Amino acid sequence: MLIPCDVPSCANPIADDARVCAGCANGLRLALLKVGDENGLAVDLDLTLARQHRTGPGNLGRRSTETPLAYDPRASEAASVLRNTLSTWCRLLHEEIGGRLPQDDLAPMARWLSRFVEWLRRSDIGAECVDEVVSAVAQAERSVDLPAERVLAGVCEGCGTPCYARAGADRTRCRECGTEITVSEGRERLLRAAGDRLVTAAEGARSLRVLGHDVSAAAVRGYARRGRITVKQRGSANRPLYSLGDVLNAYLDSPAA
Repeated sequence: MLIPCDVPSCANPIADDARVCAGCANGLRLALLKVGDENGLAVDLDLTLARQHRTGPGNLGRRSTETPLAYDPRASEAASVLRNTLSTWCRLLHEEIGGRLPQDDLAPMARWLSRFVEWLRRSDIGAECVDEVVSAVAQAERSVDLPAERVLAGVCEGCGTPCYARAGADRTRCRECGTEITVSEGRERLLRAAGDRLVTAAEGARSLRVLGHDVSAAAVRGYARRGRITVKQRGSANRPLYSLGDVLNAYLDSPAA
């Protein structure tokens, strides 16, 4: 006889001897991965608390009568809740399993807990852990949900979700399935997928700059003069239009790329 998952928000049946269903266990694993990743949620919270980027719309130029705070209160509360939640569960599992406790920081605690997800599935405290940790991570995500320094990193190859990375980061992870994405490769795949799109020289240059390359419209027009790309159509004001895929290939195949 199938029994339901012990997690309060889940009614999925469990086919094995676990107390937590595989879906909820994967949700816990992903939540911990988001915190434990080297460019993950722990870093976002630190940046927000340091006021290195804004998380709200501001006062739209109006003069505020309130004294500016030295930190973002929403992120501060979320970070405190997350830290307390992870440290509590690290201590509880340490009492049950033993071993060496992790460093008292968000990322190390999350990585340590992630080692015991399967053990938690079969424990009578597993459902409570899933409920509290996933909730705390979701609260932290909401507190940094509008980071000004996020850039498009591409589309996840695993689930098709658009993914974003901190400005300057080489890698990120999909928030839906946890797949790691290399920013440069993800952006290049996006551009290649749009290869048939017709663009002006200026639009083609902007697309290449998405890859992090300082390319001008004049350089794109130079590709055309040298026969490396051809005009596909004429747009408004009789401007030449080129295939974005051709522009990308011309640049990436050049010695300066």
